[in-house]
Amino acid sequence: MTTGYARWLHRRRFAIAIGSLAITLLAGWLGSRLTVEADLSYLLPPSTASVQELRAIERRARVLGTVMVAVQSADPARRGAAARALRSRLAALPPAMVSEVTFDEHIARQLAWEHRWLYASLADLTAARDALRTELRDAHLRANPLYVDLDDAPPSPAQTLELRAKLREAERTRDDPGELVSKDGRTQLLVVRTANAAGDIDRDRVLLAAVAEEIAAVRASFPGVEIGVAGDIALTVAEHDAVRGGMVLATLATVGLVVVGLLVYYRTLAGVLALSWALLVGALSTFAFARLTVGHLNLATAFLSSIVIGNGINFGIMLLARFMEARRTGAEPVAAIGQAIAGTVAGTLAAAMIASVAYGSLTLTSFRGFRDFGIIAGVGILACWLAAYTVLPAVLLLVARWIPRRGEPTLGRVLRHLAPRRPRARAVVLCGLLALAGAQTWQYLAGDPFESNFRNLRSHSPAIDEEARWMAEIDRAFGQGISGGFVIAVARREQTAPLVAKLRAIDAQRPEGAKLFARLSSLDDLLPADQPAKLALLAELRDMLSDEALAELSEEDRAEALALRPPAGLVALRDEDVPEALAWPFIEADGSRGKLVLAMAGWSYENWDARDIVRFADDLRGLDLGPDVLLGGDWFVFADMLRLLTRDGPLTTLASLFGAVLLVLVVVGRGRHGIATVVCGVAGTLLMLALASWLSLRVNFLDFVALPITIGIGIDYAVNLAARDRHEPGLDAGALLAHAGSAVLVCSFTTIVGYGSLLLSRNQAIQSFGTAAILGEATCLVAALVFAPALLQVLQRRSARARGRPQRSRAFDRHDVYRGIDPGCLDSREGIPRGRARTSEQRDRL
Repeated sequence: MTTGYARWLHRRRFAIAIGSLAITLLAGWLGSRLTVEADLSYLLPPSTASVQELRAIERRARVLGTVMVAVQSADPARRGAAARALRSRLAALPPAMVSEVTFDEHIARQLAWEHRWLYASLADLTAARDALRTELRDAHLRANPLYVDLDDAPPSPAQTLELRAKLREAERTRDDPGELVSKDGRTQLLVVRTANAAGDIDRDRVLLAAVAEEIAAVRASFPGVEIGVAGDIALTVAEHDAVRGGMVLATLATVGLVVVGLLVYYRTLAGVLALSWALLVGALSTFAFARLTVGHLNLATAFLSSIVIGNGINFGIMLLARFMEARRTGAEPVAAIGQAIAGTVAGTLAAAMIASVAYGSLTLTSFRGFRDFGIIAGVGILACWLAAYTVLPAVLLLVARWIPRRGEPTLGRVLRHLAPRRPRARAVVLCGLLALAGAQTWQYLAGDPFESNFRNLRSHSPAIDEEARWMAEIDRAFGQGISGGFVIAVARREQTAPLVAKLRAIDAQRPEGAKLFARLSSLDDLLPADQPAKLALLAELRDMLSDEALAELSEEDRAEALALRPPAGLVALRDEDVPEALAWPFIEADGSRGKLVLAMAGWSYENWDARDIVRFADDLRGLDLGPDVLLGGDWFVFADMLRLLTRDGPLTTLASLFGAVLLVLVVVGRGRHGIATVVCGVAGTLLMLALASWLSLRVNFLDFVALPITIGIGIDYAVNLAARDRHEPGLDAGALLAHAGSAVLVCSFTTIVGYGSLLLSRNQAIQSFGTAAILGEATCLVAALVFAPALLQVLQRRSARARGRPQRSRAFDRHDVYRGIDPGCLDSREGIPRGRARTSEQRDRL
């Protein structure tokens, strides 16, 4: 069958090559349209409560981005002049970029002055009314010529004086802009509200470039003045660029190192180019599939290019190694392709299916980061296998004349020394390691292996570090809480005040160090409180201070009283009377106001600690706020993400293990080859977990997938050795390691390069995933190369004794010479291999 397939490939090699080029161009175009969503909400399924509520609020709210610009100087005059110049330049930017520049409190102070009577407290107005009543009565009595004041010093109406002082202060400050300046006078703040949400990366980038240009112009005019940028727009772009830049760097590093390693091993440029082309077809097809199905990449799938390249090339490596081995024995290209396919297809197909099952097990979880990873990687592995057995053989037949026939690779001769001299002793060592690693793994998993400090999962780059530095400066200058927080949304305007009152009442009962909120504000906080009662009091005050009532007062007292007389026609201030520059956080996309509440968790909840995040989300959700109340923010997304991790992580691991073992038993069989494969896979996985425990590695929302992946890898390498031993039972352990083992080692090298490139990422979670995966790769490789040959020998001897037959002798048997040789290579008359069909081992036996 393989010979016929090889001949079919030879006849259609040009058509297959041209077809692969067309597929590559189309898949490359589709893959290039993939976007990277760095928002953590894209790691959760859309049905998750926190994601549904967040999306509902995003549809309602005017999700404007924020750019905070801090101006610093030891000279207050230069700082102020630079800030005013920058404000003018930023305000002149197109409305499509900037909706507003908040520079001072002028609008708020003007609003307070124009409606000063309503913004006075009810207590002040009540006290002023009572004091005025007393003052007017006394003034009226003093105006009576028969009145005798018996007090040496009449009491001073302090409440009236206090109200007068507050009114004079409001008048004094109404024209003062109230610039946003720190107490020490060094830092001034400008807040730029954008016309788009922070997640619109393209528009964000254009805005930041325009802001940077204006900042550069101001710096040139005011040397010595420092200007920095912070806020969600700057951080979003920096995070996106860090992830995308790391992805590109990792891909380039993977491709470069893999190609160099393959050239060193195979020592043929034509063969490596053919292998690389087949891999390119499979990898690009994978990302075209991702574009058509998932539609985007997230933090978990952004680095799949490195993983697909590192793992997907393994099948081609095994095929090319077997092809060159057949060519060394004198087989012609078509016969060599037939032998290579016959000798590797079972093992690589089993490895591909097992890896696909390991990745596919991630789809059982509702955690979207795992699910997308599993879908894309599972299909990608099969696509790479298919390309390895269609595109690669066809291209090899095209370039066979340029592939030299070389001797056994140096790596193969080195690996011969790993052949077990005392296989039973090595098997005993494996049992001891399994027991030790199992105990350590149990202790590791029974403890708390999850990463709770989210600071250890952030990205790092010069842009992110610069944004963090300026955000810290702003927090120090103006207090924490100027940015961040979350939104509480209600369905109807009249629900807002009772909800806020309820939350504040609950917080009032909590100890000072355990408050639920550090900030809780609504549109009602911008409106005067108790307006009906105030209007009644103000009407009473106006009646008390009528012209008739003031007629008997002295000129001086009359002037003081007139200053306290409220104007006629006062009406309650409504939602729409608040200027948009102040009310914008509470204005929704449809123009309605007042149904959004801004909140921030209390200082007792550490916003980088996973346990505190879950505790706060549980505390707030436990208040039973009602079905119409929506909670939107990263805190609730984090909490749901952590719950899914702890719930679905063990499920995916068990599914991966069960599926892999089942496939081994079906494809490889229940005999010694299947047993050796499963034992080595389990050994590699347990050793990986034990090393993670000894190295104190913490599990996060990305590197948890390293565990089911390691299960697939652990079986991948062992199954290739077992398949070769099963296909050529006469092959001794040294030859097995020299041929199949060297190819497995090269496969491991490419995979380690793929995972190692993740260490180049600027995201710590992705770096952690790379570290964990490299550990798993190393332990699975050791288990396959060191222990699989020993297990195969021990189990072969036990099987022979169980059947009551003498153990198979490794002495020369003429049938051993031809075992594993494709029938198409045999001479029909003499039944002997054509040309130089004997391998070096076979010649040694002869």
